[in-house]
Amino acid sequence: MVNAWAIHKGPELWDEPEKFKPERFDAMEGEKEGFNYKFVPFGMGRRACPGATMGLRTVSLVLGSLIQWFDWKNVELEENYNMDACYNSQVTSNKDKPMESMCIPRENCIRLISQP
Repeated sequence: MVNAWAIHKGPELWDEPEKFKPERFDAMEGEKEGFNYKFVPFGMGRRACPGATMGLRTVSLVLGSLIQWFDWKNVELEENYNMDACYNSQVTSNKDKPMESMCIPRENCIRLISQP
């Protein structure tokens, strides 16, 4: 069994693995280095998830739709909000400080939904 948590937190693979840096995955899109994957949330080898490609594409589609149809505001309204404070280095996905945001439907979304 592959220990995905250890791979994703390994300092030999990632610069500052404990920091929230989603941009680190931008350069990896479509990149495959044999079987030396750095990003393995769906497992690898014979026991890899058969729905991995569909899962990643679905998440991209949903995120794109949320960004397109809603304006997002930080509830705390702090100018220098520290994203690192929302994440911890534990195995669980519990957050030290929950990131709260508010979504406001955009005008074109409201018009489209309101049409008969």
